Amino acid sequence: MPNAGLLSIEVNRNDFGLIELEKQVVALTVAGYSSREAAERIGISEPALRLHITSIYGKLRVSNEFELILIALNHQLVVTDWASPSDDSQSPRLRYLTKSRRLLAACSAGRSSMV
Repeated sequence: MPNAGLLSIEVNRNDFGLIELEKQVVALTVAGYSSREAAERIGISEPALRLHITSIYGKLRVSNEFELILIALNHQLVVTDWASPSDDSQSPRLRYLTKSRRLLAACSAGRSSMV
């Protein structure tokens, strides 16, 4: 199975019943990868990835990507290694920060179900 990049999954006492592939999807989502990029990295189709995302949302009891990222970070489902060099043109840390800012802005503007 392809490596999810600079992220590794920590097996927490409560991993919410996520299968290994779903854990990789969570890691890539937290890192800021788009659905297309995540699907390519894992080696599955985008429709298959969307099915896994639906399953993840159900297991974590979240309704959007922002909630997914909060749960993953709060429950330490994803452990990051930001010090390692990236083979991507944009580092996962920068992707994550950019995506987080967009999600927070959407929340603030009332375009998210979190508001």
